[in-house]
Amino acid sequence: MRFRYALLLILLIRCPPSGITSAQETPVLRDRVEARFDVVGAFTKLPQQGRIVKFERGNLVAPDGGHLQGIQVRRDQKRDFAFLSHDSKTEAYFLIVEFPRHFVGKGRVLHLQRLPSDGEEPPLRHAGGIQLCGDVLVLGLEDNQAKLRSEIQFWNVRTPDRPIQMTHLTIRRRGAETDQTAGAVGLAKRKDGHVLAVANWDSRAMDFYISNGKSLQDPQCRFSFAARWDSSKADRRAWQPNDNLGAYQAINLIADADGELCLLGFNTTSQSKDFVDLFHVDLNQTSAQLTKLANKRMMLTNGNHFLYGGGMFFLEDTLQILSSEGRLNKEACINIITGPE
Repeated sequence: MRFRYALLLILLIRCPPSGITSAQETPVLRDRVEARFDVVGAFTKLPQQGRIVKFERGNLVAPDGGHLQGIQVRRDQKRDFAFLSHDSKTEAYFLIVEFPRHFVGKGRVLHLQRLPSDGEEPPLRHAGGIQLCGDVLVLGLEDNQAKLRSEIQFWNVRTPDRPIQMTHLTIRRRGAETDQTAGAVGLAKRKDGHVLAVANWDSRAMDFYISNGKSLQDPQCRFSFAARWDSSKADRRAWQPNDNLGAYQAINLIADADGELCLLGFNTTSQSKDFVDLFHVDLNQTSAQLTKLANKRMMLTNGNHFLYGGGMFFLEDTLQILSSEGRLNKEACINIITGPE
């Protein structure tokens, strides 16, 4: 009997069952999502309306004040997840909400992750628009009082109920009032590395950062500033179908298989109308160039507006637009607008 137990122990050590990794083994982090479709074509075919998905707050105790700010979703083998950023009177945080596969039923809040500030005053209490790139969630935290500082944080959300901050990637920003805030961020992977976009107050300017090509999981991975796009200096003569520019509260980046980079801006107008603008991004100039390719009005329902939460999600061949309502009520609603496959 002792021999059998010893043999079984040896086999378990050498060949652990599926889902079990040894202490020396680090799971490979997914840090890229590639669009294998015509981004412009998929965007123009999007319907204006989608479906409502609800989730319950349950017994969640959250910091007081603020509203929902950004939204992303992820599909796993047996369930789906929504990631929602939120500000408050004292600190920023994000929620992870678990749904049945394909969002066929109500969701439930799985985890609330408080986001550390930088130790200065006023605190970085405002988390704005966000983006998920594989297993990596990127958020911009800003001081929305003095409006002088911000911090870009990266979180490993491979295990949704146990997020881990990737502190080696943190980017700290400081400057003149509103100039170095971070109200919205976007992240995409190209062949030569990752591209990060950071929009300041009302997206008056966007700063683009390029990684050194290493995996985001690599402790040696770093981002460096590449170029700025300034709305006050933008050449809008070739913009389609108009030269309107929104005060985007969320931006998302998307790269196709050829490495072409597009940016989606999510805007709620002063008349409470919701639009998504699609831009082509050119980083091969001395300053970043954004060219507007298309825009679409979305008919959001149940109190949803891009002012509160806007984002996109795609599988290999399907584009989806996401939105949320403002308050984290007992039962909250999000919109999912799905394009044709």
